[in-house]
Amino acid sequence: MMSLFAKKIEELIDENGETVQSLAEIGKISRSTLQRVKSGERLPSKAFFRGMCKALRLSAAEEAELKIILEMETIGPRNYYNRKAIIGLIETISELTEHTIPFSKEISLKSGEALKPIPTDGMEIVRGQTKVLRLIENAIDDELFSSATPQIRQVIPYDWDAVYDYIFQQMMGAVKNLTLQDIVSFPRNCSESEADQSLLAFKKLTALSLLNNVDYQSHFYYRSADESQLDGEVFPYYLLTSDRLITLSQNLATAVVYWDVTLYQVYDACFSERLNNSAAFIHGSRDLFEIYALEDALPTKLVMQAIPCFSRYFTDEMIEKQLNRDFPYFDALLATVIPFYDKFRADNKGMVDVFSLKYLRQFMDDGYVYLPEEMVHPFAAGERLNLIKQLHADLISNERKCFAINEDRLFMNSAVEFSNEDPTLRLILHYPQNGETIFKHLAINEVNIIHAFEEFFNSLPTSDYVLTTAETIAGIEAIIRDYDGNES
Repeated sequence: MMSLFAKKIEELIDENGETVQSLAEIGKISRSTLQRVKSGERLPSKAFFRGMCKALRLSAAEEAELKIILEMETIGPRNYYNRKAIIGLIETISELTEHTIPFSKEISLKSGEALKPIPTDGMEIVRGQTKVLRLIENAIDDELFSSATPQIRQVIPYDWDAVYDYIFQQMMGAVKNLTLQDIVSFPRNCSESEADQSLLAFKKLTALSLLNNVDYQSHFYYRSADESQLDGEVFPYYLLTSDRLITLSQNLATAVVYWDVTLYQVYDACFSERLNNSAAFIHGSRDLFEIYALEDALPTKLVMQAIPCFSRYFTDEMIEKQLNRDFPYFDALLATVIPFYDKFRADNKGMVDVFSLKYLRQFMDDGYVYLPEEMVHPFAAGERLNLIKQLHADLISNERKCFAINEDRLFMNSAVEFSNEDPTLRLILHYPQNGETIFKHLAINEVNIIHAFEEFFNSLPTSDYVLTTAETIAGIEAIIRDYDGNES
């Protein structure tokens, strides 16, 4: 069967009105190769693709559309959608950590709304998806407004975006704190025509975990084939606030609100049991010692971060010198950080290192690495220059696989670090907020997310999201020229 890309090329050639021979001459490309691309026998190289688009006189929009079809055919629809989802995740995290929420808002009920009295029979039935959503929103508002310690526990579809978006909007900039727990379920396999569902959920739920006033814990499990076939009026989903239980039908078109204490306790116990029997989907921590105490971590496959992995050049003496001895937990921190850096100093030539030339320049200006400024001293200008020269020498001698981000194609700020280890994907965030450095650590163990990121990371060296090795070396050489001789 002819591929979608081959059919598209055949249509474009027919619309153009030229012969394969004349198009080959116009684009200065091989006639036989063009014929094989048209018939679906082979896919074009990047250079051949450019020549073919020129010969077909495609507009920028037409060329972009054809490039997407080619990419999907080359790597498969699933990988294509997963890569786009990961890029969206990176940019979402960067945007959320780039801007401080500049206001504080009091949680209040909607205009004209009032806390409803508890029905005498202790329950209320609501039908219709719009009314059910409004019911959930009101329950969230009531909890945030009336409870001294708001808490929400929910078992709802991971893709019910309206509920997650509503919680995010209500809590963004709010002066109240919320304890939020959820349990989401995923199928083990998805259609090839979409990104992995767990990856799409991760993007959305990570945004919630970035809110400092939300203590967020998310768990997951893989649903069985029988569960996915449940009848639309069965009530597999539910939400618990401090004072009520809301059960939800499979199609989210019917909800029942209960104020019954006994029934509430049954669902409360059920939630705790399911939480204990499910795996952590997003495990977050702000404990620096937990972030760096990774004794069980195997050698890192890839790091994606703001500045290159200079850890490879750190000696124990250098690490001890850079740490601030006035920091209250200096000895404990030193004992934790040195083993953490050991894995980067080990012979690990296979590790891929993706970084930003923009933030490498920032390091050359201020000398700070990843730890909070109150915990470390900045590297002296001469030390910075020596580190970047060691990196340059390793790249020239092909001792390291190191690539600079293509800033025109990917927005990633200095807050974001990815570390691809076996069997865990780690996301470490560090960004300023209200005069202090916020550190957060998310450990992801869901297998589909890990596989998606691993495929994405493996694709980076040959993608247009990073510069080539030659371009990366040229960028580093430009920085060395600008800073050499200025050390103090």
